[in-house]
Amino acid sequence: MPVLKAKNLKKSFGDLCVLRDISFEVEKGEVVAVIGPSGGGKSTLLRSLIDLEKIDGGSIWIDGDPLVENGIYCKPAKIAAATEKTGMVFQHFNLFPHLTVRKNLELAPKLVKKQDSKITADDCTRYLNKVGLSEKANSYPRELSGGQKQRVAIARALMMHPDILLFDEPTSALDPELTIEVLDTMKQLARDSMTMVVVTHEMSFAREVANKVIFMDQGVILEEGTPEQIFSHPTQSRTKEFLNSILKGQ
Repeated sequence: MPVLKAKNLKKSFGDLCVLRDISFEVEKGEVVAVIGPSGGGKSTLLRSLIDLEKIDGGSIWIDGDPLVENGIYCKPAKIAAATEKTGMVFQHFNLFPHLTVRKNLELAPKLVKKQDSKITADDCTRYLNKVGLSEKANSYPRELSGGQKQRVAIARALMMHPDILLFDEPTSALDPELTIEVLDTMKQLARDSMTMVVVTHEMSFAREVANKVIFMDQGVILEEGTPEQIFSHPTQSRTKEFLNSILKGQ
């Protein structure tokens, strides 16, 4: 059974249709890279998977539990149970500036899960070690580089013990040197078999780390397959055009 399944997703903002009959599946332990031009619907797709955007039609299942079926959303308790299995890492970190790194990490487990303080503190230490930032536990976001902030955001998402991590262009706000440290952290998560769906413009990451690549444009999945298939043998002219354009700049 797929850990994440989307079927016939549709979403419009007024007259603008941003998702057109989107269907895909993610297996446990898979890394799925979603690529394509800006404005193609990638971020909206990701946000719909965690109930940050309401879809107009279609179905989403997380670990077999429905979030929405045929455009009809489940009761709030079921939505909460489904989305609790999914973590999100945003482009712009979204850390609370008035809280230390440790308090940023501990907030959600305490408020949402009512988790024991000792367990939460131990998890915080473990995940800061995992992203290489144990020495920054008592620092504030303003004292961190962009790459460090993003790694803190990854650790914060891990604090909720998600089955799936969603990444919305996690390196697009970073310079190349800081991008490398964030991608290295994500590669380690892949080696640890974390299930991930990553919207990215980092073609080298998609080619090296992903098990599956999805190419989206104008709200449609035009092509999906292994990195070898998409990067070396794309079948759609639009995929070829996009890859030729973006790879020239990398």
